[in-house]
Amino acid sequence: MLHILSFLLSWLSGMLVILVTAFYSYDQFSIIDIASFAVMTFVSFLLMFLLIYSFVLKTIAKKITGSKQFIYFPLIFSLLANLPVYFIIWKNTGNYYGKGEATLFTLGFLTSGFVFGLFCAWKNKMASQRI
Repeated sequence: MLHILSFLLSWLSGMLVILVTAFYSYDQFSIIDIASFAVMTFVSFLLMFLLIYSFVLKTIAKKITGSKQFIYFPLIFSLLANLPVYFIIWKNTGNYYGKGEATLFTLGFLTSGFVFGLFCAWKNKMASQRI
């Protein structure tokens, strides 16, 4: 249940950053734009969560312990675990969307990974305090 909550919280925080950034950088941001960003980020973040984040979490949770998790988990999930997405976004910038949309996607995934890392570090800290 906590993994589903962390997924939704991370995705919603990324969408919030996309919406706030788009609100200040575009003249008009329509419902169609919002819906397309929501669907595309949800599906891609779900794939990232299932394919990469779960594997990375199992790997680093054993190696990084204690208060260092609050530093390393957000950095690993926002930068290293998202490298395939960053590569795909910037490789296809001219073909599928413009530079502004690529920046919005990048900021959304950066925020989602950061929040997911913080949530996982917090969850591990709460679990260690119960013992």
